Amino acid sequence: MIVLGEAETNPVSQGYGHSASDVRGAISQRVLQSGIAITCARSWERSMPYAFRGTALLFLLLGNTPPDQKPTDIIVTAPARAHKELKKQTLNFVRTISDTAEQNQFSRRDDPFCIKIVGIDLAYHDLIRKKIRETATVARAPKEASEGCRPNIHVMFSKDGDALMAALKRRYSAIIGAQPIRKIDELMQSKKPVRWWYATEGRRTGNVASLISTGYEIDLKSTVIIVDISQSNGYPLESVASYISMIAFAQINGATQEAIGNSSILGMFNNDKPRIEALRNLTIWDRAYLHALYKIAPDRPIWQQQKRLRGAMVEYIQEN
Repeated sequence: MIVLGEAETNPVSQGYGHSASDVRGAISQRVLQSGIAITCARSWERSMPYAFRGTALLFLLLGNTPPDQKPTDIIVTAPARAHKELKKQTLNFVRTISDTAEQNQFSRRDDPFCIKIVGIDLAYHDLIRKKIRETATVARAPKEASEGCRPNIHVMFSKDGDALMAALKRRYSAIIGAQPIRKIDELMQSKKPVRWWYATEGRRTGNVASLISTGYEIDLKSTVIIVDISQSNGYPLESVASYISMIAFAQINGATQEAIGNSSILGMFNNDKPRIEALRNLTIWDRAYLHALYKIAPDRPIWQQQKRLRGAMVEYIQEN
């Protein structure tokens, strides 16, 4: 198992209480400074031609590592057995994690996904890509695009997320400023382990607007995800990769990090357990949400979508 970290010290001495074999491969300050995590203005400029629709990939700054053991799927908050109670649980879950504040529908990916990981040794790409692909399969989202595609899932790790966001806001103020006010506040909030934002696009469907269909749907075009290594120090990379995969395929409320409990991988950073014991995979709630999101009709009014989303979640949970 590989653990995110930035100190040269042995993680065992930091109070994790696990053997050295459990934490071998922790990222060191020396590694971070040796070229795996480098950022410079010229790198940002080179990134700009590959900007995705509605947003831009702004920079280059990473550092990370992959696990060597089979994951165990842990369900910490079990779904209720009673149908009525389970429906209440799904309602609370959907309301907590969904980001639909400025929209009248749920968004989801319609195009094949294309992953871009910058500034990290190629040996470490596979774990993050694997988790994202597994999540796409669970969701039954569009398949991965062919090699040479235009990236629409950007994953970046920084030693100082606060400084990086401040620099991005100064350099690309129009792009950051186009986000809703609450999202800008969220992105600029200090000491967040993970920050993200989305580019969405509304488009007309082939259906005529009616009581059933709005004749309109919202596509999730791109996702930018920034992981602050200093705030994620000690978490297994597998856990962080699962967290990333959840964010990549659904428009998730950034405040979820503080609001959600153990029912979701999204509550990983809001847990009193030792970091090394973090969940490694999506929970049953996470999988049910993504599966249901890609099952419901994309052109329905949001109240219909939410009702059918909850129903599909209940069905998935009861069958799995």
